[in-house]
Amino acid sequence: MLSLTNNIYQLKIEAMLLAPLMDRGWEPVILTTSPSNGIAHRILRAVGVRNFCYLDELRVSESHRAECEREARLYLSGPLTLQSVKAWTFRSAWIGPQILSSVARAHHLGSPDPADPEVKKQIEQLLPDVLERVFQAEMLLARERPTLAIANESNSAVFGPIADVLIAAGVNVIGMFQPWRDDALIFKRLTKETRRIHPASVTPRSLEKHLPLEWGEREASTLQRIFEERYGGRWILQARNQPNTKAFDRQELVERMQLAPDKPIAVVFSHVLWDANLFYGDDLFEDYGEWFVETVRAACANPALNWIVKLHPANIWKRERDSQTGELAELTLLRQRVGELPGHVKLLLPETDISTLSLFSAADFGITVRGTAGMELPCFGVPTFTAGTGRYSGLGFTFDSGTRTEYLDRLLRLPAAAEMTDEMVHRARWHALLVLEKRHWPMKTFQPIITGSFTGRDPLELNLEMRARTRAEVEQNGDLSAFADWAESHHVDYLEA
Repeated sequence: MLSLTNNIYQLKIEAMLLAPLMDRGWEPVILTTSPSNGIAHRILRAVGVRNFCYLDELRVSESHRAECEREARLYLSGPLTLQSVKAWTFRSAWIGPQILSSVARAHHLGSPDPADPEVKKQIEQLLPDVLERVFQAEMLLARERPTLAIANESNSAVFGPIADVLIAAGVNVIGMFQPWRDDALIFKRLTKETRRIHPASVTPRSLEKHLPLEWGEREASTLQRIFEERYGGRWILQARNQPNTKAFDRQELVERMQLAPDKPIAVVFSHVLWDANLFYGDDLFEDYGEWFVETVRAACANPALNWIVKLHPANIWKRERDSQTGELAELTLLRQRVGELPGHVKLLLPETDISTLSLFSAADFGITVRGTAGMELPCFGVPTFTAGTGRYSGLGFTFDSGTRTEYLDRLLRLPAAAEMTDEMVHRARWHALLVLEKRHWPMKTFQPIITGSFTGRDPLELNLEMRARTRAEVEQNGDLSAFADWAESHHVDYLEA
């Protein structure tokens, strides 16, 4: 278990997942930072864990340390762009995204520019440690010889190189992730083929297996319930992205935003620019910031439509979490590189009270790079244009472009040349049902307890409590055994039966 944290909730999640494996005879070894991590010891020992391995005690030899310093100088002497640094690899680890993600949060004006002196300085300070982490991972592999590994932070600068080394060695590596539901987890088996595929995805094979099935009333009502829960405040984790919103029909939206009633509506679903997803997919543009600017410019140049540019609502709680109070990165980019927006282009700020579900119902076209909206909008029959590969590109329900020129040309030609077929909608709906429902592992034996506003200042604002009181209840719930069955298999995605 790659256990970076002393977060109580995360440690209890790890203990919960270890318990059914230990029942089957697995011997757990916890990789944590140092012996001083007392909370980790107390919680994990409570479920019977006895073996701990410490990152701080995996000493890199002087020769390897010197090699890391030499390699660091070589990397820094080459071209320093976001895409060139993103491509950095060392031995069997893809270190570029791990380094960039570590410095991204400190720069809230778009993705970090490695050529910027301050960003370059941070990369320079971080790079030797990340390179050494690869050697530490090789030492760990030789020392423990694991056959199964479970990782929460499989993309961090600390454990990302370790996960890469284990995967390259053929170890059965499981990534666990928190979805939009409070009471569930997502599991994905990380292999050389799936390492850079978004965890909240299904394999093309899984999708194709379901497409011949009829889309009936039960499936339709289930998907409708999912959308209502996602955007209606049912789950606290997702509600952070929809604070105090309400539904508007199309006419109300037109009047509220002063749109031209006789024109189609195109909605641009922006990403959090400085929290760029560096691990999954290839981009048509250098980063989310460049995509945002060029997309808004295309909108300004096409007055045949009403354009709504929706800024990502996660900006609110992520900026609060990071104590950011300055101007939004999107507003800075618009002011510096676009200027005043024409009347047919409207900006929807993160704190809007207009629900995302209202936009899904009112939109005639949708635009994103690879956001979740790109797999949800087609379920409503809305043609959706992407500007990069990702978890659902190429699955037959989005309009994907091979170049930025093709992408921008499509936006400039709207509303022409974009029509959803019944087959595209069918594929989108089955895909959404699998990703948003069947890919989840719902907790039954344990229950998350959520309080507070996720500031990080309260150690129990997110906690885990046991609901089952007897062994018989645990067995009847079946969730822990279902996880263990899947963990011991070789299936890529955990899919609920």
